[in-house]
Amino acid sequence: MTDEDWLRAGLADAVPEAPGAPDRAAAALARARRDRRRTTIVGAASVAVTLTVVGAIATLGDGRSPDRVAAEPPSPLDVATCPAEPVDALTQVGPDHVPDGAVSVRLCDGGVVLIDVPQDALVTEVDDVAAAVNGLEDAAPRACTEELGPGYQLVFAYADGTSVVAAGRLYGCREVVVNGAERIGADAPLERFIELLREQREGLEPPQVSTADGLECLRRLDTVTAPIPLGRAQDLEVAVLCVTSGGRVDRRAEIAERDMEVLVADMEQNTQSGAGMPSCLADPPPIPRILGLTAWRDLVRLSGLCGSNRFHVEGTEDTVWTPGPEAAAIIERLIG
Repeated sequence: MTDEDWLRAGLADAVPEAPGAPDRAAAALARARRDRRRTTIVGAASVAVTLTVVGAIATLGDGRSPDRVAAEPPSPLDVATCPAEPVDALTQVGPDHVPDGAVSVRLCDGGVVLIDVPQDALVTEVDDVAAAVNGLEDAAPRACTEELGPGYQLVFAYADGTSVVAAGRLYGCREVVVNGAERIGADAPLERFIELLREQREGLEPPQVSTADGLECLRRLDTVTAPIPLGRAQDLEVAVLCVTSGGRVDRRAEIAERDMEVLVADMEQNTQSGAGMPSCLADPPPIPRILGLTAWRDLVRLSGLCGSNRFHVEGTEDTVWTPGPEAAAIIERLIG
């Protein structure tokens, strides 16, 4: 069952509320768990060092020390927040492209159908995302579906306090709009942003320990969000298994730490993309769904296919996890 099917059916999963501040023991435990899973981190130090510096370094005159010292690298959590409401990019006035030199770019909701947005901004290689927008083909008259869907806004922030918004639509003709100028191909800038944000995170410590307390199996229709392929199944830290039917929750089971370790190890080995979606004559009940959070609090959702034999990673076109024997036994036990 695709995410669109869930949205249309009015079934929605919970957007987790920010958990309370963890104690030191919980933070240490989560950190140790991540360290056990992480085998190699390439270039961690280089990523941290190459964070873009905000502010100007004074020009050296006669060999004396600079009059001003460069500001500390910006925190990906603190730089330019999302607008309170999505910007109408069609009515904005300015250059028809994203200028180089932005110090950060943040992924924000684009209206209509909301998306899952990360809490951290990109502060490295920001110009690469701008280039992904500027390099798109100009829009031309064409027939597109009128069905509404999720949209995003990439908010580029500059050192002088200004910003430029690239608004993308993940439906219809998939336009990207910058100050009224339309281009085609909204997937490419989003994919580049996700790729670079993952690389940036490799050299940084996640801001807080994730807990499963706020993960709910169903939620109100007015808070439905569409997933984006940022958080990966193999990056899960905490999760719950849900079984729902007819708008009610039949079962919610929080997945224990030891079971999570087995499931995540299995996901690393048995998750494939590009292999095509399996076809089933019918989805036999119960149909489980796994909702979880990564260390960076990215929401990851996996929907059961053909019962509990396979799971579609929502937000991807055809990424499927096929549990091995030990993982399958855990799923069956959690379903009850």
